[in-house]
Amino acid sequence: MNAKRASNTRRTTTTRRRRSTTTSSRYRRRRRPGLSSTVGSAIGMLAVTTLLNLSWPARIGLLVLVLVVGLAYMLWRHRAEIAAGADGIPEDAAAPPTPQDRPTPSPEENPS
Repeated sequence: MNAKRASNTRRTTTTRRRRSTTTSSRYRRRRRPGLSSTVGSAIGMLAVTTLLNLSWPARIGLLVLVLVVGLAYMLWRHRAEIAAGADGIPEDAAAPPTPQDRPTPSPEENPS
């Protein structure tokens, strides 16, 4: 039984060595955080502190403002599609029909 334990121990050790070598050479982690993550953390902390100090009406007003700005951006971004829909022009009108769009001829029309 001692021989089995020794062989199992060797296999486990070999496997661990391979994994640690492969992992450390492929993925290298930074030891210190970069400037962008530090600045982002600071801005996030200031934003949370500011939001916690606001009154409830101010929080609700800020939420409504964010929703209105987001909706305005979405409408501005898709204004061409909205204008085409208002004119009654379908989106696919400019594209020529593909073979899948054309009806298949019946055997009577196509004698082959």
